[in-house]
Amino acid sequence: MLTTEERQRAYRAMSLARALDEKMWRLARAGRAHFAVPCAGHEAVAIGYALHLEPGRDYVAPHYRDLGAMLVLGMPPRDVMLHFFAKRSDPNAGGHQPYAHWGSRKLGILSQQGPQPNQVTHGVGSAWASKYTRDGGVTIVAYGDGGAQKGEVHEAMNFAAVHALPCVFIVHRNGYTQSVRSTLEYKEQVLSKRAIGYGIPGITIDGANVEVVAATAKEAIERARRGEGPTLIDAVCKRFMPNTSNDDDSIYRSAEERATIRDRDPLALLRALVDPEFAVAVDAESAQVAEDAATWAEEQAA
Repeated sequence: MLTTEERQRAYRAMSLARALDEKMWRLARAGRAHFAVPCAGHEAVAIGYALHLEPGRDYVAPHYRDLGAMLVLGMPPRDVMLHFFAKRSDPNAGGHQPYAHWGSRKLGILSQQGPQPNQVTHGVGSAWASKYTRDGGVTIVAYGDGGAQKGEVHEAMNFAAVHALPCVFIVHRNGYTQSVRSTLEYKEQVLSKRAIGYGIPGITIDGANVEVVAATAKEAIERARRGEGPTLIDAVCKRFMPNTSNDDDSIYRSAEERATIRDRDPLALLRALVDPEFAVAVDAESAQVAEDAATWAEEQAA
């Protein structure tokens, strides 16, 4: 279980991620920005794995819904908004990439790619470098269950397993590849079973529960750091919003599904574990920070 301090840290990151996410969605819908990639419903996966990483030592090849992890690792909200507005001062991609193409040498975030999931092999390369140089670093490799069907993922996981590389594979399993249901993408829905073929541990967890994610990730990170190789974590979650601001999920999701999709909200689950007054204060602060960051970033040079 997380300590009180860790829960508060996780809640601050999750509340801020949700506030930034909602602000970006409104701005995109208003035509004031080009592209939004919602992370609502995925926050516990990203924040859970990031809580136990060591800054300056570990690396992340992130999923494009990992805003929460970026915040935990130290990315300022203003930098998030500079990236969202594709400003020239955007420290992630210099304004040359759409939103959610993360990258930071300072924070150990490997540059995100448009085609998914190219970051998987990049992350394994990072883990190979850590083993070669013996720097003690561990690399988190995060991707979606749609990307998990790509041959590149098989090659990356096989190589990492054979060479016992210090990395952790984390699949955000939300049941969709953009608009395509997972049942049309892969037969066996429990993706952790794939670990058997690579000879590595695999575990399926509740991706809405940040404490479960954090505990599982901590164990996998420690295992990798001891030189025992990779672990596959299959984190089951829900994508609350359309795939991106260019998507209309009412076309492929029923009204019933959309009405109940927030039944296990990571933010609500974590809010129940912290002091109510603390949560209210943090939520108010997060909303103001998101508003201020957006206003400031939008005014910066294009």
